Amino acid sequence: MASHRLGEALIDIQTIIIVGLLYWLLREEQDNAFLRTWLSNNFPLGLYLLSPLAVVVISGTLLVLTVARIVLFVTGSNRTLVEEVLLRLKGLKDQLRELASTKGSSSSAVVLTGFGTALALYSYFLLHIVPLVALGVSCIILGFTALSLPRRIGGGPGMRAMLQGAILGVEALLEQCDVGRATYLPPENGGAIFAYVPLGLQPETNSLNKMRQAPKSLVGNDQRGLLVYPVGSELNRIPEFQDGLSLEERLRYVLVESADMCSRVLVEQTGSLIVVGMKGAKVDIQGEKYQNSLGSLPSSLAACVIATLHDKPVTLMDERKNSDRLIARFRLLE
Repeated sequence: MASHRLGEALIDIQTIIIVGLLYWLLREEQDNAFLRTWLSNNFPLGLYLLSPLAVVVISGTLLVLTVARIVLFVTGSNRTLVEEVLLRLKGLKDQLRELASTKGSSSSAVVLTGFGTALALYSYFLLHIVPLVALGVSCIILGFTALSLPRRIGGGPGMRAMLQGAILGVEALLEQCDVGRATYLPPENGGAIFAYVPLGLQPETNSLNKMRQAPKSLVGNDQRGLLVYPVGSELNRIPEFQDGLSLEERLRYVLVESADMCSRVLVEQTGSLIVVGMKGAKVDIQGEKYQNSLGSLPSSLAACVIATLHDKPVTLMDERKNSDRLIARFRLLE
């Protein structure tokens, strides 16, 4: 996450430097009659590029794009500016996001690098204008910086597939049982996060210590509960969680930036009730028993994060899917 922020900052700083170079070239062209005459005789296109209107248009466009990128980054959106515009125009989320993240950014970086190389070589060997050479080198650096950034910040389909596979072990354990809603137990002494699954459809209230003492395997027909490892059992070991992040920031880091389970997360808390809204949530999983007891994959991960942050048992009350939005309600237990 830190390297991604650094890459974004480098692109924005380099864009501002390019705008400054354009402004300096404009002032130089206006004050230096020799440069203006030389451009007219040797590089007429330069007169049009350095006209006040052209400089204003180019600089304004770059600054608007930079400001928009900063706004998207500050608001926590995991989409690029191109993706955001395409999604608002078309509404084809998955297809356009894939196109913009894998093809659009790479093509733009290659074009920018090629243009900078041509401009730098032409200006150095034929025009002998150092400022234009500097402008070309800046374009090359900007293009290579864009190419060095990962095309996909989140985990993508590969991460989701591994999380889906982690569910199957718990599903096999619960397959022959009637299960109730699970209670997520906070980690104890830096250990893993467990989920207590009641074996039976009738709800029962147990203390935290009693739930922790439940067996981790099926030992008899009269067994009342079972401890299982949910897919987010090791989330408390994430180093970024030691930086005092809020619940919404932690959920965004896990669900949006890492697991790519949704595109946006909103959190509201009233007392012991926590409501988590997830836009673009991917809830289809193969484990029916897992979903009935521990919830869908995004809700299960969210419950682990909540239990870790509040250091209290958490139960998933219900979750509702509406179009591409998932609303999950959690309750903190004492």
